[in-house]
Amino acid sequence: MRKYEEIGYMKTVLVTGPTGTFLSLYDVKEYLRVDHDASDRLIQSLIYAATAQVENITNRKMVTQTWKAYADEWPTAFFTLPYGNLQAVTSVSYTLEDGTVNTLDISRYIVDSASDPGRLLLSPNQDWPTDTLYPSNPIEIEFTCGYGSHTIQNIEAVSNTSPIVITIEDHGHSTADRVIVSGVTGNTNANGPWKITKISDDTFSLNASTGNAEYVSGGTVVKIDVPEPIMIASMVLIGDMYAHRESRVIGPNFKYTEVPGYITSMIQSYRLFNRG
Repeated sequence: MRKYEEIGYMKTVLVTGPTGTFLSLYDVKEYLRVDHDASDRLIQSLIYAATAQVENITNRKMVTQTWKAYADEWPTAFFTLPYGNLQAVTSVSYTLEDGTVNTLDISRYIVDSASDPGRLLLSPNQDWPTDTLYPSNPIEIEFTCGYGSHTIQNIEAVSNTSPIVITIEDHGHSTADRVIVSGVTGNTNANGPWKITKISDDTFSLNASTGNAEYVSGGTVVKIDVPEPIMIASMVLIGDMYAHRESRVIGPNFKYTEVPGYITSMIQSYRLFNRG
């Protein structure tokens, strides 16, 4: 066995993708000042493209998702798991030379989600298995990562008060959470990014907000866990791609979508330089 302090550069396979995006179509259209639906399909595609670009630059995953990472050997100290923002390790399994698959008991390892990137370490007085491993990707670690689920919640009521109070049954939010409210008609002052104060399990207020009309209908809330500089950089990148709408050309046969340097610099401090 080679003696590594840690093991990184692990092959990864997506298990469960994100349930949504951290930028909504409504908010991106508002940023772009687009007030028609003709470009919705294009703008949604640009949201996906910008998310992929930002994830590539930062080596992170934005919205909660589950991956499997593979290694050929056990480390002498720990595994460094890819993509940052480790939430949980679901399982650790390993395949023996004869093809038998074993699951490592959770008592034998510690999940360090406080570190970024996250780590998988041996518990005190434990050792990694000494069995002869299958020659190709025998160790499999399933883990969940990302800033948050960014689940879309439908609004049930919006008060015309100061501050504005939002009603969503069992909303699950806490005081000081950041949310984006979109698509409210009538009391349109509710729309936008806010910090909130929890009032009850079903209501919360938008800090420093002032109602401007009676609520009519509609509206969604998404809790935002992605840092604001990443969100802003993504919006700016989408605006750049929307304005140009074509790939930049380098040479006669090679095309690519260039990320302007000032956008990269906005999120440079969030970039992970770990393996994976």
